[in-house]
Amino acid sequence: MNWKIKLVLLFGKLRKPIDITSSVNIKTLRSVSDRAAWYGSVLFDKKIPIQIINDMSADGVPVRIYNNSSEKNQRVIIYYHGGGFVLYGIYSHDAVCRRLCKMNNCVVVSVDYRLAPEYTFPAAHEDAFTAIKWVQKNIESYGGDANNLVLAGDSAGGNLAACMAHKCKRGNIPLKAQILVYPWIDGKLNNPSIDRNGYGYLLEKPTMFWFQQQYTPRKEDQFVPEISPKYETDFSGLAPSFVVTAQFDPLIDDGFQYYNQLKNAGNHAHYQEYADLFHGFFSTPGVSPTAMKAYYDIKEFLSNLPE
Repeated sequence: MNWKIKLVLLFGKLRKPIDITSSVNIKTLRSVSDRAAWYGSVLFDKKIPIQIINDMSADGVPVRIYNNSSEKNQRVIIYYHGGGFVLYGIYSHDAVCRRLCKMNNCVVVSVDYRLAPEYTFPAAHEDAFTAIKWVQKNIESYGGDANNLVLAGDSAGGNLAACMAHKCKRGNIPLKAQILVYPWIDGKLNNPSIDRNGYGYLLEKPTMFWFQQQYTPRKEDQFVPEISPKYETDFSGLAPSFVVTAQFDPLIDDGFQYYNQLKNAGNHAHYQEYADLFHGFFSTPGVSPTAMKAYYDIKEFLSNLPE
């Protein structure tokens, strides 16, 4: 690990930006975690200028649309932010969406879905699909091509993207691809990497189970396919996928196992593990050339999609 990665991990250990060990006040927790995300962005990222940014409502779901070109019929990336279904939003992932927009010369729609514990399952998943349907109907007005949709997200947002890919298949909504960045795939949280990487790497095991309880307080909801795509019974005919994982991420097994499920069903699937990195690196690409490489790998993946 380089010194920047060690600094981030030390900050997480000392400051605990997501501290659920004491009595949790959701408003305070969100404020602290948003501030930590802002520091991470300032230190290890940069705000890329984008020509046009629009904040609006997608049938009641707040979205932010990024467009860096006057061209019509651009590819559209619908992006779902991470945060355990409890934290973050459009502002925390603003730099991520700017970079995806600029690097891929496409329209990016960032979705501000409802958060737990105020809104439990299936609220976030409902909002995620509402945004897709709105994009289908309206994105042409913002330079996008409704027939060239890519779903993307990190962590809980990766879960939303994966779940929506199945939902789009069942609803005959065409997708070009799905990009799953260290996705949360198994709602039961029982993969070995949760123990192996569950302490010392920012996202820790107790926090993950706390997130689980906030969004799926009913145990029976934690392993239904609608939130745990691992338990889907039909993986055929899904959109091409790129699954991104990090070596020291508690969710690395989730991503790798899901990649194999996709690939074994005959789908076009690509997987990449990024050495020495941790859960959250996608929002701090300046910590390492390896972290920034993930964005270039995504660009290459999207550039080589089958027609």
